[in-house]
Amino acid sequence: MSTQIINLSLPKDLVERIDKAALSQYASRSEYIRQAVVGRLRNEQDEGWNNLVLLSEELGSKARRAGLLTDDDFVQAVKDIRSNNSR
Repeated sequence: MSTQIINLSLPKDLVERIDKAALSQYASRSEYIRQAVVGRLRNEQDEGWNNLVLLSEELGSKARRAGLLTDDDFVQAVKDIRSNNSR
């Protein structure tokens, strides 16, 4: 894996907390920060996926209530809407 050095300004008390936490995990400051960033990015990705799952469940529920039970039902409903909008 290719790496790149970046400069980062943090409050001194935060750096002290990072160093203490890194030491307790036998990690360097850089490794500790890298793990924290990767963890945050994974959480954001997971949140996005969870939101997609919730949206899918909501849409599926609304589709069933509207009588759209199959993919063909959905395609036909879209065609009907498009045909009504083009008039």
